[in-house]
Amino acid sequence: MSLSKKTRLAWRIWISKMLKRLVFTLAALSSAASAETLTCPVGGERFEAPAIAVCGEYIGQTMLLMSAGCPPDKLPQCPQNFLPMYKAFSAEELALLAQFMQSETYDSNVDFSPYYLAYIIEKHLNGQDSQLPALLLLWGMWQDPALIFEDPDYMAALSREIEANFYPATSDDNARLLAMLAFTQLLAGHTEAGLSYVARAESQNAGSAEALAYLRAVRACFTDPSARHCTASAAIPQP
Repeated sequence: MSLSKKTRLAWRIWISKMLKRLVFTLAALSSAASAETLTCPVGGERFEAPAIAVCGEYIGQTMLLMSAGCPPDKLPQCPQNFLPMYKAFSAEELALLAQFMQSETYDSNVDFSPYYLAYIIEKHLNGQDSQLPALLLLWGMWQDPALIFEDPDYMAALSREIEANFYPATSDDNARLLAMLAFTQLLAGHTEAGLSYVARAESQNAGSAEALAYLRAVRACFTDPSARHCTASAAIPQP
């Protein structure tokens, strides 16, 4: 097994522990991105997929809770109809998908983030994996944070989907997710909304050293947004 695959395995284990109910595996997306040639499930177009980026050793998370130094692979997208290939669609889903792709809703979103388009598709299909929409939005934020912070619809959807997957028994994870949402609001220039998320994160009474360190780091950014660690790509400061 290559180092890149080991890194991805470590990341999948971390994400399943961290997000608890966001149990969708990245395997389908990673395998799609690694293929040399893909066939679009609607229209049958064949195209070359980008190669998987080689990641270094797992060294922690960024302030957006992404694996530091190893952003997710880009989402393969059909060149002609712009369909993002984020999962293997069932026959029933393909029928609904082909019809949806003729709609104004689909057409009006093809020029924006492919992750948001995938999110809209998944919500339309009403798939059985209720956690997948949230993970798609997280994936998109990690891949292109600058675009997302300028898109209020994306930010609203991200907050809504993540909060829909909170689990009462995981106060540490919920605290970290709320703190992450606070940090995104700060980067977007929404200080008041961000501080509200900080207060909610702190009310979770997190107990782990990792959660507490992250909460302190996010809180510090509201005091001094120019601090070294207060950027999307910065690593969480070590306690």
